[in-house]
Amino acid sequence: MTDRSWGRGSSWLLACAALILSVACSAEAPYEPEPAAVGSPPPAETLADDAPSPARTTMPQAVEEAGHDEDHEEHIGGEAHVHGAAELAVTLDTNFVTITIDAPLANYGLSEKTKKKSTELEQYAEGLTELMGNARCDLVERSADLRRSGDHAALTLSIVWDCRRPSQLDGLMFTGFEKYPAFEEVDAVYLGEAGETASATLTPDNPFLPFGS
Repeated sequence: MTDRSWGRGSSWLLACAALILSVACSAEAPYEPEPAAVGSPPPAETLADDAPSPARTTMPQAVEEAGHDEDHEEHIGGEAHVHGAAELAVTLDTNFVTITIDAPLANYGLSEKTKKKSTELEQYAEGLTELMGNARCDLVERSADLRRSGDHAALTLSIVWDCRRPSQLDGLMFTGFEKYPAFEEVDAVYLGEAGETASATLTPDNPFLPFGS
């Protein structure tokens, strides 16, 4: 073989070697990214799309709590209205005894939609109470105040007596149980001139409120 032939042969061998090397390199496994570590946070874009917004989470709860508070305030601010129940207060100031009775209209057998005027309702104070003892009291004044709250109505009656011997007062008898059977229970309290007090829950079986001990 001549030198020229060897030169051509060696060039061919080098070309084949380069081709084989190129094929071998391309046959290697393709590049794959390393798997994400367990527990690592997802990208910020995923959090922004999938995670609930704090405003969305807290807003319904805040609205619900506000509604509950509003209902609670409305309940606390509203006037207690229980048919059959009533409140009574007696105060003694020098010779004057003032009796105040507050009760729903239904206790008197009246419709809560009545059109009666306050002056016409004063008559319901008659026969509700009786002062006990030899105090020699004269009726001075009677008044009525009608109050409405929504579909409910209540009547406050005031009776004032002038007693010549207030020290002889023993107590008060609530005779309204007999006259108006719808009365079931009366929370009564007495406040004397010297600050003495007495209280009792009056019922048809126990209609007497004693003054003092």
